[in-house]
Amino acid sequence: MDVLEAEEEGNVNSNDSWSQQTYEIVQQSDGSITYIQICAEADDDANGGTDVSLAAATDAAAGLREFAPLATMTPTSSQMPSDIDDSEIDEASESQPEDQEITEKYLKGEISFTEFMDLSEQVHSRGVSNEVAQVAGPSTSKAAFDQVIRVELMIDEEHRKMRRKKSSGRRTRLPRDLQGLMGEANLCFARGEPEEAIKMCMEIIRLVPTAPEPFQTMGMLYEETGDMEKSLQFSLIAAHLSPCDVEEWVKLAEMSIEQGNVKQAITCYTKASKAEPNNTALLWERCKCLEVVGEQKKALEGYQFILGLLTAHEGERFMHLSKDIARIQHQNGEVHEAIVTMETATQKHPLAITSEDVNLLLELYISQNEFSKSVNVLRQHCGVVILDLDDEQTEDNVQLTSKQLQDRFLIPDVFPIDLRIKLVSCLIHLHCVHVKPIVAQLFNESVEDMGDLYLDVAEAYMDTGNYHKALPILALLVKSENYNLAAVWLKYGECLSAVGQIQNASQAYRQVVALAPSHLAARMTLSSLQQQLGRHDEALQALTHEQHDAAGEVIGQDLSLLLQKCNLLYSQQKWPQFINCSKQVLSTQFKDCFRPAQMSAIIKNRSLKHRREALRHLTAYNLDRELQESVAFSNEHSASLQDMWELFCRVCDKMHELKRFQELETLTIAALTSPQFMNDSEKAKEAEFLCLMACYMNKNFDFAYNIIKEICVKEMNNHRAWNLFCQIITWSEDIRHNRFCMRLLLKQPTHLPLEMLNGHNSLVAGSYKHSLGEYVAAFREAPKDPLVSLCIGLTFFHLASQKFSTRRHSLVVQGCSFLNQYVELRGDCQETHYNLGRAMHQLGLLHAAVHYYKQVLEEAPAISEGPHCDLFDLSREAAYNLSLIYQHSGNSDLARMVLQQHCVM
Repeated sequence: MDVLEAEEEGNVNSNDSWSQQTYEIVQQSDGSITYIQICAEADDDANGGTDVSLAAATDAAAGLREFAPLATMTPTSSQMPSDIDDSEIDEASESQPEDQEITEKYLKGEISFTEFMDLSEQVHSRGVSNEVAQVAGPSTSKAAFDQVIRVELMIDEEHRKMRRKKSSGRRTRLPRDLQGLMGEANLCFARGEPEEAIKMCMEIIRLVPTAPEPFQTMGMLYEETGDMEKSLQFSLIAAHLSPCDVEEWVKLAEMSIEQGNVKQAITCYTKASKAEPNNTALLWERCKCLEVVGEQKKALEGYQFILGLLTAHEGERFMHLSKDIARIQHQNGEVHEAIVTMETATQKHPLAITSEDVNLLLELYISQNEFSKSVNVLRQHCGVVILDLDDEQTEDNVQLTSKQLQDRFLIPDVFPIDLRIKLVSCLIHLHCVHVKPIVAQLFNESVEDMGDLYLDVAEAYMDTGNYHKALPILALLVKSENYNLAAVWLKYGECLSAVGQIQNASQAYRQVVALAPSHLAARMTLSSLQQQLGRHDEALQALTHEQHDAAGEVIGQDLSLLLQKCNLLYSQQKWPQFINCSKQVLSTQFKDCFRPAQMSAIIKNRSLKHRREALRHLTAYNLDRELQESVAFSNEHSASLQDMWELFCRVCDKMHELKRFQELETLTIAALTSPQFMNDSEKAKEAEFLCLMACYMNKNFDFAYNIIKEICVKEMNNHRAWNLFCQIITWSEDIRHNRFCMRLLLKQPTHLPLEMLNGHNSLVAGSYKHSLGEYVAAFREAPKDPLVSLCIGLTFFHLASQKFSTRRHSLVVQGCSFLNQYVELRGDCQETHYNLGRAMHQLGLLHAAVHYYKQVLEEAPAISEGPHCDLFDLSREAAYNLSLIYQHSGNSDLARMVLQQHCVM
């Protein structure tokens, strides 16, 4: 450390026990400054008339080679005055580390002033709790513990009371050995040495961060130098630490508003209001700040509290405040509460009502269709007289009827035009016919200046269905220069359409679309009008709207317009355009995943979560890039889920009808990734079945097998699902179904379709004994099923037909018995005779086979009616087999005759 300056004298207050103090400024190795007390010259009264010379002080300082900072120095009892005890120093330094840390965070901008106050209060509360613990001490008895609890409750109560008092913070008195340094800092500030003053104040803040004096001085220093932001920071801390000063808090609030920190201004006004809770001006400013930051609810509560503080002589302020409250309530959608607020204000202070107040109350009434009350307000406060009614009925809240309003009116000569138009609007809604003289006065006003009032009258006529009266007014507006707007043209077109002028209405709506291209309702109405006029192409064109960016590129399309366009194309039976447009709409439900690998991943994963994860891992980069490059849709949530589902079913039916099976398969597979469809169990089930049929129609049996397998597992007892499963595996060349059926049979050992399928698989594979075992198990489950008996009989015949089969005669007899049982269960028909003939043909019993084949040719098929009855006719198969037997026996002519009779088309 190097000594930079010595013997700096600091003047203190004349009431202090020390009159002069000497400090030495020492520079630390890190560049910081430390003020070290060397000696002090005491007053004669304090030291018994003993003088301490400067030389003696210097000698004493020279004897100290290691200087101790003030933070580690504690004055002795002989040096301290009698009116300060040891607790004063302890209180000042007890929470210094935490207070100093909080202060540094605030000054660095890491925390706001509100957070600074909260943390400071928490530190102070912990300090009070520690004092209670020290007073209570360790105790093991219940009485001592109860005493500690009582002391804590008492201190908490006192703490709450102190927070309600004027003082907003805790003031810590500077120790006597630092008051001189504070005075020296003030002298430096007065001498125009701000840098030295700032260093001294920062040192005091470091030692006693809860003392307000250095913060006050720092605030004035930075205000003098023009740094208002730092000045505000230090002034806020000083105001928080010192007893509450309302003017200071108001000043800080105004400074915060100037710097754009409205939330901080709210905190300042809150502090000032706690000191003067009945000061309505402070509360009003605080509520205004709350409105600025969007705290409408708190602002409303504040305004209502102010109303309770206003006296009966403050009518104008009461009305002004009531208007603010009603405005906030109207913005929050509380129209009824706003009406009650204004009604209360008008009843309490009827003499303070202005035309602006009446206008606001009328707007609230009209928004709730309270037209009768609106007319009563005008009668009470604006001098409007209804002849004959006011002579007989003088009640203010009389309910007016349309019959009573047939009378004449007297309106004051000096009557604002906006109130006159509101009166006209109310009378029109009350179906009063004598409003034409009042409306006529409106036409004396310029449409360019009073166009909004013209529009109000026109809307009133439209609301009551008098479109023919609204048309002339709207015609004036659309021809004007200032009101040639899309909204006015829209009203004009609505009137024209209501009176049946479709041609003119379409032109009006075309003008709306030209002025406001993004107005969707106007486009839809224009399309409907063009459709009525037979202009189908123009109707479609009206529904075509693409949003472009500054570069002219398409950035989005509206979903509701596209959905309407799809319905229009469907009604016009333009199927290719309908399918393309429907794909665009449905792309909002499921993104394009049309690569083979993507579709395979969708089919192989059964849940929506697993499908999306598989797509993410499979094509994460490419998919993200496609989604970024794809055209966005505006208003994606405008179409309901039911509308999207109906469109999806429509386009699937139309693709199937047009035999566009490849596109149908792609669309239905993509639909399996739609969260909206898959989260609905019924729609998910239907979408999976549509996908199954699309894959089957497109002969993609690999995908179809994956879908039908899961359907069969879910619908174990659905025989139609198992029949479809058999149909798919018949066409598929894959044999994965063998293991699937065997594993599933282990879980369901008595399941008839699985037993039959395993029997068929073994029979096709040549494992006749295994198939016989499966069929016998199925026979135990369904002994009256003719198909089971047929399969068992055919299996015995296959065993008898093997080369090295033993007991061939017994196998044939058993087979014939099961076939006879099959005939008994099925009955004599073309089917049974053909199966018997085919069995005899396999065994080589040709005479018996010829007998049964001839019976097939003589009988009618089981189903002889319907569009596909030929599929059930077995005569061609029987004739062909019979011709083979004749040809094998050498009778070619007879074989040719049978083929010509039954097989030639």
